[in-house]
Amino acid sequence: MENIELINKAICYAKKNFNNADLSVENVADYAGFSIDYFNRIFLAHTGFTVMAYVNYMRIKKAIELLRNTDKKVLEIALELGFDSHEGFIKAFKKFYDVTPSEYRKRNKNKLLSWGELTDSSCVNRFLHENADFKQIDSNFIIDHLLEQDAKRYGYLCTTIKYMGLKIVAPSGDLKKGFIGIGDDRNGGMWLELVSEDFSLLAEWIKRFDNIKNFYSNENPKTVEEKLKSYGINCKTEATPLSLYLGEHMKHNLPQHVTIRELSYADKDNIVKWADGKTDGYIKHLLNEEHYLDSAMLEYGVFQNGELIAIVGCGIDEVHGFKLNDCCNIRFADGKATDELYSNIFAFVVNDIMAKGVLPFDNLQYGEYAKTHGGFTACDVGFTIVNWRYNIIK
Repeated sequence: MENIELINKAICYAKKNFNNADLSVENVADYAGFSIDYFNRIFLAHTGFTVMAYVNYMRIKKAIELLRNTDKKVLEIALELGFDSHEGFIKAFKKFYDVTPSEYRKRNKNKLLSWGELTDSSCVNRFLHENADFKQIDSNFIIDHLLEQDAKRYGYLCTTIKYMGLKIVAPSGDLKKGFIGIGDDRNGGMWLELVSEDFSLLAEWIKRFDNIKNFYSNENPKTVEEKLKSYGINCKTEATPLSLYLGEHMKHNLPQHVTIRELSYADKDNIVKWADGKTDGYIKHLLNEEHYLDSAMLEYGVFQNGELIAIVGCGIDEVHGFKLNDCCNIRFADGKATDELYSNIFAFVVNDIMAKGVLPFDNLQYGEYAKTHGGFTACDVGFTIVNWRYNIIK
């Protein structure tokens, strides 16, 4: 246990200082309290990397952000990230992506990075080192397995595995009882997503692991808490219903002077007026021409007498041919929102998404949020809860 804590300490230090050109094995070992001779070997055993290989890994992960989202020159990025030369950066980058940084930028400029693209792959190595009774399973195999088993129920989980970069482990590599998804918290730690129909096993895992973020169940919140209590787990759960629209054309009644259509970069002047001085990250994406070339992004504009009064953001997550709309987020210009407009816009977009061959999904239009956003829940308009995601509060 002492080694685990010290390795985590070393990882945090490496993540905070990877862009220091003078960073060395000696620096990291000294910070973590290891002797030099012992450190590289124990770090490798826990993470799957030598210390400096891990530092380079962190540098390259940061490089892809800068290459995609800034206009900094390649040499400038190389020096900023601690590489001592342009050539050294190119060589290291090609080991990861088989292309030069310039070629990578040309292909990916301004494309949104998913969380999974920045995932620290040492997380699964550390978990397996600490839990020898688990084995890693190929994520694509798990996705196929879940989609075949029940695509409606597990589709959202499958997209989470892909876009959040979850690594999958199971006891002795056997999926019969359940499995665990391992994620990266970006601070040197990891978080766990539990998937099992066996509540005795879920209870065992909840007791065993401190870094559980979520678990999935098709049981309702009251039943879940009762079952966990029967296994000695006295904790609160925050439940998020995961729901799909599986019905026919959803009824809507937009006023005659209101129209909805997909936005494009040509709408930038309307978007600036709608934003009314706001400059958050979403608005910056809306004003980026490349944003509209990304097949995972779908933006609708709601116009009232020709004025843009609302924008509806829809993420399209696709995994192995399964397409899911990751919620329908309606943002009104100040003073333009009404419950009637909100509900009718919601229905219009659901219909249009289905016409595009995408399954409408919602985990947002519930509870307190729903009361202040149209005054209806997704279930009120025909969505069906197919699964629940529970957050454990110990």
